[in-house]
Amino acid sequence: MTRAGAAAFFDRVAGRYERSYGLSAEESRRRMDRVLAELPPAPATVLDLGVGTGRELAALLDAGYAPTGIDVSREMLDRCARRARPVPLVRGDFYEPLPFPASSFDAAVALHGSLAHPPDDSATARLASDLARVVRPGGIWLAEMPTPAWLDAVEAGRTADGDLGRRVHRTGPEACWYEDEALGVSIEARLPSEAGWRAALGGLWTARFVPVSGVEWIVVAVRA
Repeated sequence: MTRAGAAAFFDRVAGRYERSYGLSAEESRRRMDRVLAELPPAPATVLDLGVGTGRELAALLDAGYAPTGIDVSREMLDRCARRARPVPLVRGDFYEPLPFPASSFDAAVALHGSLAHPPDDSATARLASDLARVVRPGGIWLAEMPTPAWLDAVEAGRTADGDLGRRVHRTGPEACWYEDEALGVSIEARLPSEAGWRAALGGLWTARFVPVSGVEWIVVAVRA
């Protein structure tokens, strides 16, 4: 998979993303409460990696944060820009060098599995290194991600993705192709184990793993 493929996938699904991929309002509030509890105190600057349509921006703004969004999909960003309270948005691939000066942000977030589609095996390590540049020492990097156990749950029929018109084709212990059947498009996903995360973070970040469910966690990394 290439990041051009990821951009094409999210451009295609942008028009139905909110209704077909979005969580309920109650679940979104629950998840954002957990995220906000881990962030530095407001008014902190927060880089939102894979901001998409900006569903979480209202919660960040309401809590007093100053978010900036980056996303590879033009269609998703176009929808994000129409929100009532616009924030700075950048179209770009966050697996490439980030277009921000050193120590630009107090924190970075990657919500709703936005880091599940790296272009190659070393991409998360590259991102970790570049985020260590743009996030201030002592800052937070927080990622919501499915665990590898999510793939086991899919195979056992314990998730609702098939009922939602999305199919998962497992290709390895931590990898799959995720297909939107309604649109006939798919994207590769990789779900690192704790060991994989720690290897990618290296000595630049100190991480802990907060379970969200039996198949999801929040990776909370502190900039060394």
